[in-house]
Amino acid sequence: MSLKLHELTNDEGFKAINAVAHEAYGNPFNGVWELTKGTSPEEACARQLAWHKIQPGSHWVYVTDESTGEVIGGTRYIIYETNPYAVEQPPRKASWLPEGPLRQVGDHLLASLGKHRPVLMNKPHILISLCFVHSAHRKRGAANLMLEWGARKADELGLESFVESTDMARRTYEKQGFYVIGEFNLDAQEENPSKEFIAERERLECPIHGFIMKRDPRDARDVKSTQ
Repeated sequence: MSLKLHELTNDEGFKAINAVAHEAYGNPFNGVWELTKGTSPEEACARQLAWHKIQPGSHWVYVTDESTGEVIGGTRYIIYETNPYAVEQPPRKASWLPEGPLRQVGDHLLASLGKHRPVLMNKPHILISLCFVHSAHRKRGAANLMLEWGARKADELGLESFVESTDMARRTYEKQGFYVIGEFNLDAQEENPSKEFIAERERLECPIHGFIMKRDPRDARDVKSTQ
């Protein structure tokens, strides 16, 4: 069964991509996605599509199984043509969630996730914001197809690429030339936290470990290989 790569060009195609994201990030459980998915699949779909539209340089690619037409994976790239941190940004917050302990935990986690970006990603680059494959279709090459799109784009533009990877996805990124430049453990801590705060923190499986990974563009790799 062959796979086909597509670029998202209309709103109608995004609903199926979002549905796969919900399945993929639930198998295995992903605490960051648990925040991102919001209050319902419909709300998450509308919000993610809105984020895509207002973010300059945002690109969604996805893979279908040609025998069924089914969407089986998706990846969101953000191409930053200038330093996105030239002007200091306020801490990210889970503003789409209703007030309560989950939002409190979410605000801590998102602020923690953003700490290394102004230090490591302070020039033009490509960020892999999301990358997922339906659990029933893993190890078929869908992730490689989507990552190859980004690698080609990065080489064409001469840009470094970054991704914040889960433990499970690390090897997949390494196959595309990414390498680890750091690690993180996302957590939420407060003085005298409520029982509800503690319960949400535990439900999200904090601390959430991951790798900060980087890929050099082709020209930079060629220079390194001759040194």
